[in-house]
Amino acid sequence: MNLRELRLRPFRLTMRAPLQRAGSAHRDRSGVMITILDDESHLGRGEATPLVEFGTEDLAVTASLLNDLAGKLSGLSLPATCQHVEGFINSIPELSGAPAARCGLESALLDLAAQSAGLPLAKFLNASARAFVPVSALLSASQPEQLAKEASAAVRRGFRVIKVKVAGRALSDDAKRLLAVRRSVGEDVKIRIDANGAWTEAEAATALRGLSPLKLELCEQPVSAANHAALRRLRWQVRCPIAADESVSQPDAKDMLLDGEDGPAADVVVLKPMVLGGLLPSLRLARRAEELGVGYYVTSSLDGVVARVGAAHLAAAVPKADWASGLAVGELFQSDTGVDPCPPCRGEIHLPIQPGLGLAVSWSRA
Repeated sequence: MNLRELRLRPFRLTMRAPLQRAGSAHRDRSGVMITILDDESHLGRGEATPLVEFGTEDLAVTASLLNDLAGKLSGLSLPATCQHVEGFINSIPELSGAPAARCGLESALLDLAAQSAGLPLAKFLNASARAFVPVSALLSASQPEQLAKEASAAVRRGFRVIKVKVAGRALSDDAKRLLAVRRSVGEDVKIRIDANGAWTEAEAATALRGLSPLKLELCEQPVSAANHAALRRLRWQVRCPIAADESVSQPDAKDMLLDGEDGPAADVVVLKPMVLGGLLPSLRLARRAEELGVGYYVTSSLDGVVARVGAAHLAAAVPKADWASGLAVGELFQSDTGVDPCPPCRGEIHLPIQPGLGLAVSWSRA
């Protein structure tokens, strides 16, 4: 098969309410939808939704790069295996510094290749892929009372893991918020927190020790992304498992986080395909973490539905699903780029059984 046309469509998604993170808030997300047509009119879909604060290129670079590639790639032979897809992507030097554009183009190529093989994308990535993945609920309220109500509603919908953004406010305020959540959900529901790198090492140690009675599942990125040494020290200072999120996108981060002389710098690594440059680099990182006894899970970077479905296939293809993935974020948007073929249900995402991503030909018009 040959690439007949690469179509691009910009989009913007508006949040139902601003999602607070330490020091800032997300109100909308913008990106580019990618559709590849082969010479037999099959469609492969991808999405490039950059997130600069996590280390991707900005939207202008994403759009410009993809527009340039749209003309250059026409007529080229399309790859048919994961190895060939990665080789195809690696042959385009402009993508090396543009992880979001790389992720979107890779997704579209993988979608087409998996369809050609007659396999759901998860099975195309790993023949032993699971049929479903556990996911966490992301809470967006700020005040303790609203957070407690939101947490209770998530548990009633079947979620067994919930995530709360912390830091950027007094520790006493966060303690009140988390205590309200714990009281509302009981002892059996897991609570993970995300500081988005806003604490100093001393603040993180104080906070995580003080919050230990709440039996937190883990803390994502307690200190700044570049401070790998502090992540490593915190592992031994507190009982709460430490997850590296923004740190994973830092230059040479994978070697420093997983293969440092003093051992891994985190208990868990967070896999964001949009930040890591695609599903295949993320899958490779998960396999390396598995070899070293480090945990891992997949999350969205507040992407649209195409990227989230691709990430769900990845979450089903990684070696284990010991930690719930952070992919239940579609309800945070007023509308999406299309209908979600596998929305969360009872705290799980069940993957489409159709070949590729599982999006119908008429999906974007649904």
